[in-house]
Amino acid sequence: MAQALPYPLGGVVDGGGGGVAVGLRRLVEDYERRLIVDALERAGGNQRRAAAELGCLPTTLNEKMKRLGLRACDQGGADLPDVG
Repeated sequence: MAQALPYPLGGVVDGGGGGVAVGLRRLVEDYERRLIVDALERAGGNQRRAAAELGCLPTTLNEKMKRLGLRACDQGGADLPDVG
């Protein structure tokens, strides 16, 4: 019998192979977004320190932030989105 498995980011994946309510890509993006925002908060907004904490290069962090829409310059100077 199929059983739905809850995910902490708000999605549900059907464990019986009946389909995915929230796509894997969306779950991964939400998880990456939360990790990046949390690391930036702990680093006081310093991207180099956040990148070091996350174990990636600052350029990689910058590209991920660009892809996820987390850079202030991509938002017209707006603050980071609230993902909490």
